[in-house]
Amino acid sequence: MAEWEYKIVELSKKGLFDSPQPTEAELNELGERGWELATALTKSKTGLSGRPSGRTNKLVFKRPK
Repeated sequence: MAEWEYKIVELSKKGLFDSPQPTEAELNELGERGWELATALTKSKTGLSGRPSGRTNKLVFKRPK
């Protein structure tokens, strides 16, 4: 049975990435270290039209332990 470790990256804060939008080079660097994007978490707010206007604010990566 595989065991995983996870990394959660908040896009709105400086930290792992130099900008709110990660570049291909930054994502490739994570891939070279064994991290795989598992999901993107969206923070939803209702817009003026009454429809959700979601915005991705966290990325969740995983890799085998």
